[in-house]
Amino acid sequence: MENSVKTLVDEEDHVASGGCISQQFFASNSAQPKTNYCSQCGAHKTALCSKLSGEDLQKFGEKSTHKNFQPGQMLFNDGDEADCFFTVVSGEVRLSRMLDDGRRQITGFKAAGDFVGLTSNGLYSADAEAINDVVVCQFTVPVFEKTLEDYAAVQSRLMEMMQKEIIDMQNHMLLLGRKTPVEKIANFLVERVQKSTVQSEVSENNNTAEVFLPMSRTDIADFLGLTIETVSRTITKLRKLDVIELKSFQHIVILDFAELQFLADGDN
Repeated sequence: MENSVKTLVDEEDHVASGGCISQQFFASNSAQPKTNYCSQCGAHKTALCSKLSGEDLQKFGEKSTHKNFQPGQMLFNDGDEADCFFTVVSGEVRLSRMLDDGRRQITGFKAAGDFVGLTSNGLYSADAEAINDVVVCQFTVPVFEKTLEDYAAVQSRLMEMMQKEIIDMQNHMLLLGRKTPVEKIANFLVERVQKSTVQSEVSENNNTAEVFLPMSRTDIADFLGLTIETVSRTITKLRKLDVIELKSFQHIVILDFAELQFLADGDN
């Protein structure tokens, strides 16, 4: 295919300013500029580069490198020196921290378009692990700082993303501290629908949607502050209420999205 892109796996180079490993993308017949990849990227509409187009997007793409991660592979660990920043191109990344007593708290799931690795003290503040096959667009710190200087649109988009993340964190604190298991699971599913590409399929006419969950029930429990048993019981309860249908644990059909939103808001 003319526009098909494949990764040349065995050409990995260490970036000089931080040791991040990069991968270049090549067309099937000849070397293809990364700008073509950027213009066709499925994460572009919501990513850091979403306000760039044309020549600006081309120059932005030339500053980035890419890397593939397999399920379970770490992007970085809590406390590591922050030498790279990442945008998730495809797949999903789990952010977590370990408590002193060995318990794990998942602080977020990052999907296509999300920015990962921002820190204020030069150290990563969480473990970042690939849940499934993940592709990221990465910048070394010096390159990223120069990019912010060169592109006001990137600065503006980064500020928007940081503001949204703060609001999401505040909402999640409320969810952890005050909401019931039903409200937590319903809220989690609503957010998955709203973030996914199928959200446009939720309409007043059919009131249905589909959700695909790459994470395990243990992940969901650790994210919502529940036990695995409570997650399972609550999902079963939603199924018995005819709010959802389970094709498999990873594939959930929302039968009544409006009712799911009511339950998420505590209107039950």
